[in-house]
Amino acid sequence: MALAIHVKASLFSRKGWMEYGRLSTINKPVSRLVQGTIMAEEGEQAELDALFDAVLAAGINAFDTAHVYGNGAAEMAFGRWMNSRGVRDELFIIGKGAHHNSVRQRVTPFDISADIHDSLARMG
Repeated sequence: MALAIHVKASLFSRKGWMEYGRLSTINKPVSRLVQGTIMAEEGEQAELDALFDAVLAAGINAFDTAHVYGNGAAEMAFGRWMNSRGVRDELFIIGKGAHHNSVRQRVTPFDISADIHDSLARMG
């Protein structure tokens, strides 16, 4: 499934309108708007790259990911973009894991740790 991306250049031409917050343990500003990545499980990489480029140009540096989005495909696509642009240190990544499955509930220290490590590996 292809993503339709329509970017109004004037809207995304400057970061001045974005508001940022701070977390006491993170030494960088965090945009108050967060871009999700669930759509990255089905999109073409070039279209996803264009979307993420526009979002970052708009000043959004917070991205929501999850271990279950496309069984990891979304994290891999997001990671390809992030690494190809060399912007990891500019981003604030919000990851989620330990989602239940049809076999069992997965909220255990082991599952949380495993999902975090899997997610980091997928994103590179």
